[in-house]
Amino acid sequence: MRYTNLSGIAALATVLANGVSAVPAVAGGSGSGIQVPCDTTALTTAIATAPAGSTLVLARHCTYHLTAAYSSDDGLPPVDRQLTIEGRDATIVRDGLTAGAFRIFHVTSTGALRLDDITIRGGNSPDNGGGILVDDSGMLKLNKVTLDNNTAVSQGGGVYAGFGATAYITRSEFTFNNSGFSGGGLQSEGAVTADGVEFARNFAASDGGAIYHGSGDDVYRNTTLKNNTSGAEAGGLDVEAGTVQFINSKILNNTTTGSNGGGIYNDASLTLIKTEVSGNVLGGSDGNGGGIYDGGGSSLVLQNSSVHHNSANGSGTSQGGGIYSHDATVTLDHSQVNDNASTVAPGGVWTDTQFTVNRSEIRNNIPTNCDGSPVIVTGCVG
Repeated sequence: MRYTNLSGIAALATVLANGVSAVPAVAGGSGSGIQVPCDTTALTTAIATAPAGSTLVLARHCTYHLTAAYSSDDGLPPVDRQLTIEGRDATIVRDGLTAGAFRIFHVTSTGALRLDDITIRGGNSPDNGGGILVDDSGMLKLNKVTLDNNTAVSQGGGVYAGFGATAYITRSEFTFNNSGFSGGGLQSEGAVTADGVEFARNFAASDGGAIYHGSGDDVYRNTTLKNNTSGAEAGGLDVEAGTVQFINSKILNNTTTGSNGGGIYNDASLTLIKTEVSGNVLGGSDGNGGGIYDGGGSSLVLQNSSVHHNSANGSGTSQGGGIYSHDATVTLDHSQVNDNASTVAPGGVWTDTQFTVNRSEIRNNIPTNCDGSPVIVTGCVG
């Protein structure tokens, strides 16, 4: 067997020293990294023993089956150093029929994990982070990664990023993940930068079917939240603190059976730039904000954006099919709130504080655009 770089030799030496009998992870040719055979024990050994800064190259199209936790609630060894895993269209899956409850990856506060071209499926955490848990101050980079069918009993069905954690996510998908409380797809308590990401059909039993943002500053570009659901508020996006921006993005056809925010619940600072909020549904009785609920002294800015064809259609006094704003600051800049509906007036915008309006329109909402609101937005008729 031939080794072509020092990291491979070091990894092999560690494997031999630990007495692991499974096929070891070995270095590939042309400086390509440490090759990991299509063998789950070999994957576990490689993650546990690879030197800091290593790249693990998985077997192309392989499925690595996890049948038992490596330790505690983690399916694989915790990542406590810089590590890159090139998946080459591989899948790491927890075997749900035979395995206990554990997440797939755990990044500690000293860890920095990068995943490329890989699927993470079936994690089942008894607390946070069904697919991936990132401890406070840890770092995660995802590129061409699919988080699919992962579950967290508490928060972050797909990924939970703790306080001060940093996550960079590109060209990735979060699908069919579930949380018992918040953040069906992703819970962010740190700083997330995303580009080209789709969140589809995720579920949170309480808040934030796709994303729950609890603190820090997040920026999402070219990102789509569609067909996500929640039980209490924010079928798509829940912003509770810090700042969030969505740029060139879409928040579509999300649903909550609860009381606030079919598409978005904002209680902090949210800016939408060239972003579409449409087809979202608030189904709870006496609910507020089919497209967007904005409240509690928060700030909402829409620039060149649209809020259309959303509905607050629950029984009772469901209002604000487009936007419901309570004790908040809202700016409409070259934006539209059109063709929304609610059970009772107004169907377009309900607000108790005057908006700042620049070349924007509110029209064709049912049963009214703004009539029935305590404050009528400047320029809104009917």
